[in-house]
Amino acid sequence: MSERPSTSHSNAMAFFYDSVRDQYSDAIWEGTFEEYLRKVEEDPYRLTRTSFQLINDMIHFYGSETFEDSGESITRYHLFDDPFDGGLRRLFGLERTIMRLVKYIRAAAREEGRERIFVFHGPVGTAKTSMVDLISRGLEDYTRKPEGAVYTYRWIFGKRFADEIASLGFADAGGSADEDADEPIRDVVASVPCQLNENPLLLIPKKIRREYLERLFRERYGDAHYVIPKKLLEGELNYNCRQIHDYLLRRYNGDWRKVMRHIRVHRMPFSESGGRGVAKVFPEGNVETTAQMISLDENYRLIANLISSLNLVRFSGKYVMANRGLIHYSDIFKKPVNYLQHLLSAVEEHKMDFGDLNADIDVMIIGTTNAFEYRLLRQEPISQALRSRMRKIDVPYLLSYSDEKKIYDISLQQARKTRSIAPHTTELAALFAVLTRLERSFLDNLLPETLFLKVNKPMSKALLYDGEIPPDLSQSERQMLTREVKRRLRNEHPIPDMLEGMRGIPTRILQNIFADLCEEAHEEECITPFHVFQIIEKVIDQGAVNYDFLADEPDDGFHEPREFVRLLRQRYKDIVAREVEHSLVNVTEEEMDSRIREYLAHVTAYNKKEKVLNPITGQSEEPSEEKMQPIEELMGIEKSREERDFWRFKVISRATQHLKPGEQLNLREVYGDIYDSLYQSLYAE
Repeated sequence: MSERPSTSHSNAMAFFYDSVRDQYSDAIWEGTFEEYLRKVEEDPYRLTRTSFQLINDMIHFYGSETFEDSGESITRYHLFDDPFDGGLRRLFGLERTIMRLVKYIRAAAREEGRERIFVFHGPVGTAKTSMVDLISRGLEDYTRKPEGAVYTYRWIFGKRFADEIASLGFADAGGSADEDADEPIRDVVASVPCQLNENPLLLIPKKIRREYLERLFRERYGDAHYVIPKKLLEGELNYNCRQIHDYLLRRYNGDWRKVMRHIRVHRMPFSESGGRGVAKVFPEGNVETTAQMISLDENYRLIANLISSLNLVRFSGKYVMANRGLIHYSDIFKKPVNYLQHLLSAVEEHKMDFGDLNADIDVMIIGTTNAFEYRLLRQEPISQALRSRMRKIDVPYLLSYSDEKKIYDISLQQARKTRSIAPHTTELAALFAVLTRLERSFLDNLLPETLFLKVNKPMSKALLYDGEIPPDLSQSERQMLTREVKRRLRNEHPIPDMLEGMRGIPTRILQNIFADLCEEAHEEECITPFHVFQIIEKVIDQGAVNYDFLADEPDDGFHEPREFVRLLRQRYKDIVAREVEHSLVNVTEEEMDSRIREYLAHVTAYNKKEKVLNPITGQSEEPSEEKMQPIEELMGIEKSREERDFWRFKVISRATQHLKPGEQLNLREVYGDIYDSLYQSLYAE
């Protein structure tokens, strides 16, 4: 057995060196303006992207997948699986909210409508901030990759230029002290960054810029739908860069090529901590924008006369940091409405007020708020103009208990190293949470009355939302729960401005419950569902004074937490009984799979009016009723031909709906009800 290599100082330094080099080697490009134009001509779209286009491309860069949920095709974007920290901050169950956000970002990226301020609205603890944080992390990572390159520029001044300035202008006004226009400036002694990190293409005069980009897009993409951003067609240089540009243009008698020799274009990887491309504004934060005169003894002393004559300013604030990217207002409506009025010009005119100066900006604005603060905003008459520029995106609590369970499992990862946690503990806690968040349905014309009454119960809805069929339904009733029925139930909005999932117990309370259990339990103890039931009952005893979700009025079986605990105790008994059944039946999963596959093969042949290959004789035979009817009798299918044929059609349709290209069908997932019926039958035998 070979020795494990030691972690020495030299090994560590080599590892750090290689990691940093690989991470940043592609993100440090720098070149002349002419070299940058060559890059633009190779890929005009990528190098002219606005913040919305960049963020839209970034989200799709990390990939996506589709799946069916409650009769709908749902897209999961892998950015929100947290590919940066191994899934530690992965978001569960928010696919519908994220799909809505991506749709709005895509529309803004294509300039199909006006840009809006996105406001994530929902109760506390619904991962609103986590969603924005993952977008920010994505931007930081994406802009370090070749596909996400963002460029900005700085002004440079050489020693000969500085010497000429120091000679009080006695040198040739045409700039004889400088090199030829075709040569780069050497011996740089001063560098003035573009503080707003603007796109270098704004250095091209506006009229020429429009003609250049329109020709470039036409030649490169033809009739393909690629948008030349209005911000780039109509934008202007900020005050400082305009002052320097015009000064140099006068100095070089209108020779724009000489002006561009003072430009160095460089990559700009985003970094929230570094103040580039991503910024967050907290409720107690200072003013987002300011502009101050630059003192002459700072970075510009070597071109003091130039700076003095131009009166440059120092832009600062969150919008300076966030330009070209994303700015996040945490608890946006905790600030006075008057304070937020600057957001109107930010989204309407793409301009920001810096005191005595305005500047063009390109930034996506996201705010987070809770339901209480949003209701207060609506009572402010002055807020109407602001609200008309906002796109409210509701972020409810999770309604799938299997997704909620994953959150608790992650939060208990560390505790599992020292505590035992019994099976189904987090599952039942998650189911309780979902039960408190459900609302009574009013779609009584959706199903026959008897079936609607069965479905319109908290436990039935919770199971349906998780892809399960309530166990008390007959086969004929199960077949009535079509994709359209599930879709309408899942998307019903029974209460104005109060979507299902906007009230109920917060996830954080259940996480605190598990934390308390881990702290109180002795090391040899196992945390079980019974511990969870007991502590939930103690929470209920504390009443609405301590927990808001207990203030909800009962509504025909909904919002009755004590009854939910009773239902959970009964469900736990059923789970244990089923597991005992399975443990006593000496049948392997492979045998069960084989029986169901054989059944499906005969049903498929029956539906297609084809024959089945007998594996023993090697002969093709008619589908066997003896292979099909026993399972159908277990499922309660009537013997009438019409009922039987309908069942057989629906059984195969299930597989078609779940089958994905290149993946093997999970029979246990698709035909769980048939598996359970077979087990119960074998147990009875």
